[in-house]
Amino acid sequence: MASRYVPIDQFIEEAHAYQRQRRKARMRAVIRAILTRVLVVLAAAAIVVVGYLTFPSTAGAAELPTHGHWSLDISTASYHLRQWARDSLNQDNPGLGFEYQATPDWGLAAGFYKNSYSRTSIYALATYTPLHISLPEGLKVAAGGLAGVISGYTNQEAPARPLMAAALVEVRNARGYGINLVAVPNAGQSAGFIGLQLVVPL
Repeated sequence: MASRYVPIDQFIEEAHAYQRQRRKARMRAVIRAILTRVLVVLAAAAIVVVGYLTFPSTAGAAELPTHGHWSLDISTASYHLRQWARDSLNQDNPGLGFEYQATPDWGLAAGFYKNSYSRTSIYALATYTPLHISLPEGLKVAAGGLAGVISGYTNQEAPARPLMAAALVEVRNARGYGINLVAVPNAGQSAGFIGLQLVVPL
């Protein structure tokens, strides 16, 4: 019968190797989280810079109507609010959608994106943003929420599926270029997130 004895030196070396692997895994998770945050900030900055460079004089340019217009939504990335989600879930969420601003407060949106579990989610939503703030250089901020239906999640991942609701912040320049920030809070054991969409008027 073969001996199952493991020399103490080998045991210690294996334990040290395991600890090194854990440290490397934690470092990779930290780097991924930092890169995701940097990408979100850079994407937001890029859309604002592009708007300024393309339309440097918002005062003399024709402004987009406050309602009755379409926009293209480009989903980019998300930042999860719990550490385990940042370590194990997907935070690169490419996708496309369309939104229609029916009134200054109400709108509709539909599209698809790669969700946190690397599946395709399809959504159809109504948006309500009654809070409006005007900023210098023709920038406008609208805040409120959205609600609707979505696919691509299990009951454990999203107990309310196919229903969904989230907070919404819209930032636009005078021509309608800007970003959407979609925020879902932590609930129970599930992880909330902040998602970023780039918005291009049509």
